Amino acid sequence: MIELSFLTLFVISLLAMAKWRLGFALCVLMAVLQGPLRKLSPDQPVYFVMFAGVVFMAALIGATLKKVPLLPGSIVGWKKSVGLPFALFLGIVFIQAMHSLITLQSPVITGIGLLSYLAPIPAIVLSYQFALRQGTEGIRRWMRFYVIVVTLAISTVYLEYLGFGWKILGQIGRDMMISYGQNQYKGNAGVFRATEIAAWHAATIACFSFILFWGKRFTLSRIIMALLFIAFLVGLGALTGRRKMIIQIMIFLSTYIGLITWFRRGNGKLAVLAFIVGIVGYIGVAGWWAPDPGDKNYVAPSEVVVSDETNIISERTQTVFADVPLRIKKLGVEPVAWAIEEHGWFGAGLGVGSQGAQHFGAKSSGAAEGGLGKFTLELGVPGLLVFLWLFVVFMRYIWKQLAFLAHNAPAHANLAYGLVAFMLANVAAFAVATQAYGDVFILLTLGLSLGFLLALPSLSQMPMKVPQKNGHAGQIKNGNHRAYVHKRYD
Repeated sequence: MIELSFLTLFVISLLAMAKWRLGFALCVLMAVLQGPLRKLSPDQPVYFVMFAGVVFMAALIGATLKKVPLLPGSIVGWKKSVGLPFALFLGIVFIQAMHSLITLQSPVITGIGLLSYLAPIPAIVLSYQFALRQGTEGIRRWMRFYVIVVTLAISTVYLEYLGFGWKILGQIGRDMMISYGQNQYKGNAGVFRATEIAAWHAATIACFSFILFWGKRFTLSRIIMALLFIAFLVGLGALTGRRKMIIQIMIFLSTYIGLITWFRRGNGKLAVLAFIVGIVGYIGVAGWWAPDPGDKNYVAPSEVVVSDETNIISERTQTVFADVPLRIKKLGVEPVAWAIEEHGWFGAGLGVGSQGAQHFGAKSSGAAEGGLGKFTLELGVPGLLVFLWLFVVFMRYIWKQLAFLAHNAPAHANLAYGLVAFMLANVAAFAVATQAYGDVFILLTLGLSLGFLLALPSLSQMPMKVPQKNGHAGQIKNGNHRAYVHKRYD
């Protein structure tokens, strides 16, 4: 099976290198295939999680051979808006990489740490260039492909729950048991390697589907289909044992509605109300994802014992906001304080708290459970402060883009609102639970989404192709894009 897996990787990577614009879709395909391939292989090697990243690297090499600009400076407004904090952040990352390498003497752990911070950067630039060449339809086409392929894959969560004993189903390693009161039930992962990965995909399917279908004419049949699809995803999320995906979807929706209300309707009060709902949702996520002893544990499949599983899952899902107050601080101030107390103001180095590093000797740390704790543990307090600065200036940069699109290109703005809402929902998730964000494909997907977003102002100012009577495409100029955009963002 190992030979077949590498042959599959080679063929898909070769295609991605030859046709780099297909690389994003091929990454999705490999992200779905790598779980079953790993489960069918002897000893289930951990390096399978890198397969989607290898396909992306092949696409990156293909784009480089085509002389596609692949530096962040090629993005309009990047240098002026985020150049300095971005450069400082990269500097701290590389300093902490050297710190980790000298202290731990493990190139693998340091490499995992570097990957967790740097993987989204080439994805941002390549997707930016992809969007400039393929337009908004290319972005939507990739989203549709993701939704269709991953929906088919994630449906296997139901198969696992129904008792199908296929080797490609179930979490790799020990099963995760979720406790609820005196009862417990097993989290289901389907063909994915872990339950949190399956839950992340369920939430992402919901977000992308909403982006794709927003603005279409609503008929009774479409409304019914949409409600059934939402019920399907919510039920699936409950079966993974990761109820937080429900809150992640709510954050996305409240942010999307708030942005539309603010920029298109001019209704500040309603927009603020929507944002408040999102903040409440964020607090719900924080409370839900706190590391609560006894809330989850891992057992061998032969040790799984459950009672009346359907009722337990239903009751636990309904209490998604219930146990919040005492948990929030455990993922905010406490991990930061612990990291400083244990490792000092300059942290322990890259990879110490990264997901996957435990397979190579890194000691797992509860401080890295939340995003702020992970940054403090690996980058130190200076790295945390620079990251917060980078986040603030990045949000200012994106806010200006949204204002520009709302005024000049409402159709592009709708797509931008969805991408911003998707990114912020993931920021909220990462802030309180970092486990899923060690997955290479998830990091790449976030990078792709951000790159698409940054390309939209440029796309809105490009000439549009229109059909002509003679069968040839003509062009309508939208104005002096580069001069205007630089004026707005630089």
